[in-house]
Amino acid sequence: MNNNENKALRVIVVLLSLAYAGFHLYTAAFGTFVAQLQRPLHLAFAVTIGFLVYPLSENRKFQWLDALFAALSAFAFGYIAWGYEAIAVRQTMVTPLSAIDVIAGVMVIIFLLEITRRSVGWIMSIIAMVSIAYIVFGQYLPDILAHRGFSWTDLIDYQVFGLDGIYSIPISISATYIVLFVILGTLMEFTGTGDVIMDIGKAIAGRFRGGPAKVATISSALFGSISGSAAANVYATGTFTIPMMKRIGYSPAFSGAVEAVASTGGQLMPPVMGASAFLMAELLGIPYIQICKAALLPAILYYISLFIVLDFEAARTGVKGMDRDELPKSKDIWPRLYLLIPLVLLIVILVRGYTPFRAAFIAIVVTFALSFLKKETRFTLESFVKAIVVSAKRSVMIAAACGTAGIIIGAITLTGLGLSISSIIMSLSGGSTVLALLLVMVSSIIMGMGTPTTVAYIVVSTLSVPIMRDLGYAALPSHLFVFYFAVLSMITPPVALAAYAAADIAKENSMKLGFTAMRIGIIVFILPFVFLRDPALLMQGPAGTIVFRFVMAALSAVAFGGAITGWFGASLNWLGRLVLFLSFGLIIAPEIMTTIVGLGLLIGVWVFRRLFAVGSQVNTKVA
Repeated sequence: MNNNENKALRVIVVLLSLAYAGFHLYTAAFGTFVAQLQRPLHLAFAVTIGFLVYPLSENRKFQWLDALFAALSAFAFGYIAWGYEAIAVRQTMVTPLSAIDVIAGVMVIIFLLEITRRSVGWIMSIIAMVSIAYIVFGQYLPDILAHRGFSWTDLIDYQVFGLDGIYSIPISISATYIVLFVILGTLMEFTGTGDVIMDIGKAIAGRFRGGPAKVATISSALFGSISGSAAANVYATGTFTIPMMKRIGYSPAFSGAVEAVASTGGQLMPPVMGASAFLMAELLGIPYIQICKAALLPAILYYISLFIVLDFEAARTGVKGMDRDELPKSKDIWPRLYLLIPLVLLIVILVRGYTPFRAAFIAIVVTFALSFLKKETRFTLESFVKAIVVSAKRSVMIAAACGTAGIIIGAITLTGLGLSISSIIMSLSGGSTVLALLLVMVSSIIMGMGTPTTVAYIVVSTLSVPIMRDLGYAALPSHLFVFYFAVLSMITPPVALAAYAAADIAKENSMKLGFTAMRIGIIVFILPFVFLRDPALLMQGPAGTIVFRFVMAALSAVAFGGAITGWFGASLNWLGRLVLFLSFGLIIAPEIMTTIVGLGLLIGVWVFRRLFAVGSQVNTKVA
């Protein structure tokens, strides 16, 4: 393809991206269209753009095929949007489909699976194809998994011409909230907000022992709270933090693992939680701000535990902080703090009870306006268009994944698979609640592997939450339980996307880095079990109880950090580490007597190490 054709293709991508963003900004300002129009239009734009920005071949040899797929996608998805009025009044699987309906439906499914393969990866597409096969051939499976069977026409009707398959809740959220937050995050990135966040992290923690690791923790928590992807968060902050950690003495595996764990935690941190907070609020039918409230303390504990591990590890190995000349000066940070106003404003608007939809739109407008306060952050026509194109490309992946997740959800609801899986897990557990929860944990990690945060949550909430309900747990803790493990799949080998991204930057073996990340963040795999038993950590109950349990949980993290690093004011032998493990388990238990005993053990180990430790101690200044 010659230069003129390449230029024409770029112009088409720009025009489509501007139209795509304009459509969503218009509906954010003046209200969304009916679901049967809003969702297909959103997906029509996303898939059409997707075939042009995610080519079949990097050498562009098959660019003509990409253009053909884009044109056919525009027709197929556009056909659904064009007939939205008729689709809104027809009865799914009762009103017969015409021949053109069937053709368009087949094209929608095929092109959606292909763009998902290109933008998200094979795993998501394969799961969806297995789901499709299950709908049609499920009657031939063993009784516990079998269903009555459905025709190909039934499959197309349910998945494409209703609101229970492709155009179900995941694509609804993608077509409203998520795309706006993608635009907001990209605009903030282009104005240099990420650099401000990085400098704040350096100023707060850079000078302490293990400083760059703590900088990675703080910056990843701040940036990741508005980012929609753990892997993207790794690339955004890890490009700076991983080389810094390596330079002061951390191994490549440890440096990358710290960034992977820190970036993954950003997906658990309100207000955005990888855009899953909006989905959770929608699925539970409760105000969004309640989700943020419940998720806040576990997310803070996540980072407290990581901070403690990093501090103890730095003390054990003698890793110092950053040099003074590497630290940003306050006079350089203060003039740029205005770039954080959209983030603060976003939180304030949400707390005041406005919808995330409206809050994101206002934050976008403010971000754009603030960029003109200084020449170096000011949007030009060229940089603004580039930001919109980048936003469109990023939202393609999410839209495609949400649409494909709809296929999986459609298969589960149409066939009743969720009840079958629930029965299997309950049967395997033999009536043991602990074993059932462990099986839910493993299945949630497996189902979350290789998928973006939002999609991972959609899949596990659909399949695993009914099991939690059968075990007698309330809806909100159950959703957060499976959400945590879906997110932790980002650092769990063999398919650990955040660890892969960090390994790429650290130039380290991805499996080695992934297992190091699991070791650093192992306490977080325990945390969901804790808040299931201790609702105070989800801010449920009297204020005094909430504060007490949070402080105890933080102290238990101190015990755990000492146990896994082998440092607690001085080096520990195996017996000291064992006592600290026991202390952790007792303190974290919600019963008051076990907590008191655990605290006694923790204090006892500390006093013993301070009084009787032999030999020199390295850099005992605590951050």
